[in-house]
Amino acid sequence: MKILGIETSSPLFSLCINEDEKTLYEIRKNRLADEKSRDALFFAEAKRLIGHFGRENIGAIAMSIGPGMFTSLRVGLGLAKGLALAQHIPIVAVNTLDVIGLSVAFLEHRVLATINAYHQEIYAALYENGRRLTEYLLTTPSAVEKLIKHKTMVIGSGVDVFLSDRSGFKSEKLQFVTDEHLLPTATKVVIIALPQIQSGQFDAPEDLEPFYIKKTDAERNYDKTNAL
Repeated sequence: MKILGIETSSPLFSLCINEDEKTLYEIRKNRLADEKSRDALFFAEAKRLIGHFGRENIGAIAMSIGPGMFTSLRVGLGLAKGLALAQHIPIVAVNTLDVIGLSVAFLEHRVLATINAYHQEIYAALYENGRRLTEYLLTTPSAVEKLIKHKTMVIGSGVDVFLSDRSGFKSEKLQFVTDEHLLPTATKVVIIALPQIQSGQFDAPEDLEPFYIKKTDAERNYDKTNAL
């Protein structure tokens, strides 16, 4: 079965076509590289990729649902929903923190998967041996001190938030890894979604919404303006 993978939680968008666990093709585009036509280029690449392999040959869609950048997640979800509804392709949505944390289950230490939530905040979840140990969190580097009890590798785009301010937490238990190969990609999305796809546990596309955790800046400003 050919599976279309979609990852748009960050400015680095990626698309792939997998034959189960084998990657046939993957493309990555920096959404911020061309501000004028950034999303148009992404949809053009998606059209080209799907056209090459044939829509009729795509048996499932795997996409990351967030948390991540608000607008970017909407772009990926729009593509996934459009294809799923128009072409009757089943879809599985997976949490982006799981994509980061579960894809390194081979590591011997615990892993804190992180995503930059901006405003000195991070999205985070703790993993060990392929299991998630915590809820999906919106937190800060200083608050992580209470969460971490053992030596832990910190990976993902949230590492930059830690490194920008080390004053609020104990760093002796944390090992920061900035390798870009540990960031979420479309291929990793497919790998994490594969068990659900193989067992037929699909999501209803009309019910899917981005997993945000926190409110957008517009929502925050609205709450402040309309506060009693």
